[in-house]
Amino acid sequence: MRFVRDDPLFRRTLICWMLMGFANLMMLPLRVEYLANPAYHPAGLAVTVSTIALLTGVIPNLARLVLSPVWGYLFDHMNFFALRMTLNLGFALGILAFFLTDSLAGMVAGAIVFGISNAGGDVAWSLWVTKFAPAGRVADYMAVHTSLTGVRGVLAPVAAFYGVQQLPPSVLAALSAGLIVVATALLLPELRGGRRGQPAPALVEEVSE
Repeated sequence: MRFVRDDPLFRRTLICWMLMGFANLMMLPLRVEYLANPAYHPAGLAVTVSTIALLTGVIPNLARLVLSPVWGYLFDHMNFFALRMTLNLGFALGILAFFLTDSLAGMVAGAIVFGISNAGGDVAWSLWVTKFAPAGRVADYMAVHTSLTGVRGVLAPVAAFYGVQQLPPSVLAALSAGLIVVATALLLPELRGGRRGQPAPALVEEVSE
């Protein structure tokens, strides 16, 4: 954790990632609750178990599968902070499209946008430390990143289900989208100096006998 103290850019990026990740992970488990609970929908909208599976599993993961190679290319060739900001806004848009509608078409659109953003999120989450870590410190930086991911992964769903008892899902969605926008705005000062392709050294050594 000393690298959080010693590397200001790494620290600021982790803070932004925590805000965005917390908001996204908070709304993720509420998707099933939002679809399955008839209290959140008009009487005319019937959401079956198959529809829930389609909207929360099939459609997002299909978009995720198709778009992953595109985001991999962009990660290698695009300003990292511009990429991260694009993904953030995609997550915010996907949350709003999914939770602020009572129509099936709107939920499908939200599921597609979420899947597209998730594809890029997978690439960025796994590889972004290679653009920040000094030689020989990639594993250390990734350890910090992964541990903070675990913290928000535990706390965000708890906060979500507590929050949904106090506020409707649409309000929570708006708050989460606002949190993501704040995280994106905090990256603006870094946009000009964004890192492109600083390759990291391999974490394994070839051994010849």
